[in-house]
Amino acid sequence: MTQTLLWNRSLRYGPAGAALAIALLGIMAALQFAMPDTMPVILPFSESLYARTLAATDNDLRIDLANKTVNAAPGRAENWLLLASAYQQKDAALSGRVLDALRRSYVAGPLSPDAHDWRLAYVFSNWSLMPDDLRRSAMAEAEAYATRYVGFVYIKELAPTLADGDGRMALGLVALTHDRAMDSARRVAQHRAMREITPQ
Repeated sequence: MTQTLLWNRSLRYGPAGAALAIALLGIMAALQFAMPDTMPVILPFSESLYARTLAATDNDLRIDLANKTVNAAPGRAENWLLLASAYQQKDAALSGRVLDALRRSYVAGPLSPDAHDWRLAYVFSNWSLMPDDLRRSAMAEAEAYATRYVGFVYIKELAPTLADGDGRMALGLVALTHDRAMDSARRVAQHRAMREITPQ
């Protein structure tokens, strides 16, 4: 009799309890997404951890939070770049762990739109110190990014500001190549347009 009574109660209140728990988790998730800087990290969303990492001023705390961000979403290239940046600030040099985080960012997203700007600026700013594999990855990324107008403009503006002469030359070459290609494409389009409006 007691077991039947308990079974009936669990059938009656169990779904309601589960629905309430799901609703509370949903509310906490919504609040954490809406206010990542102020809400405690209840659910391990990488966006909340990412925002906390950016806000952290202590280097060791930044590294800890950046590692948690990566663990929450290791497939996002920008999370690995956050870790690379945290290591770089702590080490004040291009250390092995900075290079490892950069490599992992390329594995996670070689053409990630959220990673292009910081990664290209960092790699080409330190071009003389970069190993060959990261140079190749960065050149491939720059070439692909330059095919988009916004990427071409970014690269063309970034290149002359780089302190590393070799990096400035390498990125400037990408900008020049795509500038000529765009100019050539414009001329072809203008020529075709002129032929279409010129009477035969």
